[in-house]
Amino acid sequence: MSTASVSDRSSSLPPSAELSFKSAPLELKALDAAVFLLLALSLSIPSGYSWGAALLLLLGLYRWPAVLRGHVAWPRDMRAWALVIVLMGMLWSLHIVVDGKLITHSLGVDRSIKYLLVFLTLPALLVGRPSEKALNWGCWIGACGAGLTAIWQLGFLGWDRAAGYTNAIQFGNLALLLAAWSGVRALRAPVRWQKAIGWLAVLLGMVASVTSGSRGGWLTLPALMLLIFWLKAPPPSAGKSLSHALRAAALTLAACLALLALPPVQQRVSIAIDEWQAHEQQAENTSVGLRRSFWKLALDVGQSNPWVGAGQVGYEALQREAVERGEMPEAALEFNHAHNEWLDMFAKRGLLGVAGLALFFAVPAVIFVRGLRRQPEDAQNLGAPGSPDADERRANAACGLMTVLGFLGFGLTQVMFAHNNGNMMYLLPVTLWLACLQRPAAKP
Repeated sequence: MSTASVSDRSSSLPPSAELSFKSAPLELKALDAAVFLLLALSLSIPSGYSWGAALLLLLGLYRWPAVLRGHVAWPRDMRAWALVIVLMGMLWSLHIVVDGKLITHSLGVDRSIKYLLVFLTLPALLVGRPSEKALNWGCWIGACGAGLTAIWQLGFLGWDRAAGYTNAIQFGNLALLLAAWSGVRALRAPVRWQKAIGWLAVLLGMVASVTSGSRGGWLTLPALMLLIFWLKAPPPSAGKSLSHALRAAALTLAACLALLALPPVQQRVSIAIDEWQAHEQQAENTSVGLRRSFWKLALDVGQSNPWVGAGQVGYEALQREAVERGEMPEAALEFNHAHNEWLDMFAKRGLLGVAGLALFFAVPAVIFVRGLRRQPEDAQNLGAPGSPDADERRANAACGLMTVLGFLGFGLTQVMFAHNNGNMMYLLPVTLWLACLQRPAAKP
């Protein structure tokens, strides 16, 4: 790696806060390895994302002394995100003490600790940026690994639905996100054979999504595809914005209709419609029927405890009472959340939790939307529209916005943050894409 590349991939710091980078080549290689492992192994092995997360934590801890001495600058956007992480960590700690006893089985303690650890990783991405190579191959291998895992589980193990090493819903949703990131990175691939691998990764990621049967994730497809098709063409001029948007919308519609024509998708959608209609007559022990029961209970619990909610323990107690009264199927006791991110937060942590969750999504979303548009103050650093740096900035912003939109869509029918992989695969990729927005990495 050349000296110029190291300089380009390090943070842009003011003279008063500039950090010496005598050991930067080795550190940046470690950063690339951490990012690659985080993305590439995320769904291919049990808790695969943990390897990259652990390395990021070590790199972050290594740089914390420099942070505390004031030698590392915190860009405004990263400061805002750091505050949101701390806020959400504090919200998870609500209701972890009940009747004077620390409750460890409610996930509150676990989530608070995990969010603290993610906060400690931030300096690793404040002093350096991962290379495009690490981002591209991490996304592509991660999506390919998900698809091959799905093919193995259905074709060789005889499973009805691909579930990876988690559950079918989490697996399918995260595979869909990997496919979307892969599509964005494929657009940025420098040579044709890498583009081909990138689009193969998109295909295999979609195979994992479809074979998982995770219908809730498919709700996000139009938004994710629209972003990819929008990025496929150069940024439009003011006079061509409408035609550019219409072309992207038409391609998105065509792609969605093609997916709807697939028999597995048609079957899952038809089952959902039948289950919704059946629940109109009586509470049904079906996927849709259970969700409708969960949503009603969570809304009732939240309205009874509007400010800070009933907590996990209180929610589960009220759920058992509802089952005993015959208001919910007995199968509901197998689940500990409401299968809707917002209603679950409202029931367990009230309006305070809902406000925190809104910031958790809104703060990065605003930053990513701003990153999709070239700002006047970016001209000096990023060059003219269409330049490599400007295109990379848009790609990073699109990946970040896809992450937020994906989790917003997933959260309509699932509580992604009730699972460890949901928390880690939102927190760390959002942090990654935000860090890359501060200054795009040069090619090594």
